[in-house]
Amino acid sequence: MDPDVCIQVGDRIRQLRKKRSWRQIDLAEQSGIHEVHISDLERGAREVGLRHLAALAAAFEMSLSEFLRGVKGR
Repeated sequence: MDPDVCIQVGDRIRQLRKKRSWRQIDLAEQSGIHEVHISDLERGAREVGLRHLAALAAAFEMSLSEFLRGVKGR
């Protein structure tokens, strides 16, 4: 069974952030999303909304489909 979609998205955020050697505060500055919220998203403790998905994809300079690559829903 696939992990929860929130955990998958959180793992994806963390993976992309670390690939750029960014701290959570760096991603917060790039995306306009508070660093505490970034932390919650990375842990899968919070669902990500469409506006935040778009902001994160833009911060990583990719489309939404690229950003969500590998994330599987039910």
